[in-house]
Amino acid sequence: MKKQLVMLSLACISFGSLASNPHYFSADNSIESKLCSLSANEGFTAARKEAAKHGISMSRFSKSILCNGTDIREIAKKAQSQEVAKAAIEVFAKNEQKETQLCITALKKGLTPVREKIGNLNTLKCNGEAVTDFVKRYQNAAI
Repeated sequence: MKKQLVMLSLACISFGSLASNPHYFSADNSIESKLCSLSANEGFTAARKEAAKHGISMSRFSKSILCNGTDIREIAKKAQSQEVAKAAIEVFAKNEQKETQLCITALKKGLTPVREKIGNLNTLKCNGEAVTDFVKRYQNAAI
């Protein structure tokens, strides 16, 4: 029987940092749409390199392409700020239950000490996901 653990809480330093970053996609096959989605997903430099392959010059200093009415450079800046917000996550134990403490131990010390205590890591869930996935996702978060 698998143990379900949903009592760990994630506190955000900034609003919206718990939401995963959205992935933008092109509405059509135009190069402009592709550049907009590339800028939002990978940054202005990636979009600029792709534009150069198609003979399009994009300036870092003046408007060149509008994405849904917003300058492509602004789209890239918003994507970068979302990445910063995503990194600002704090993980803490909401209670003193054994499973909760095992999840915190896994984040602080790695999976080996937890494996020594419970044997099979597949029996432990942290916030509804496998402890291994939980550690991968939040290993760099503040605890």
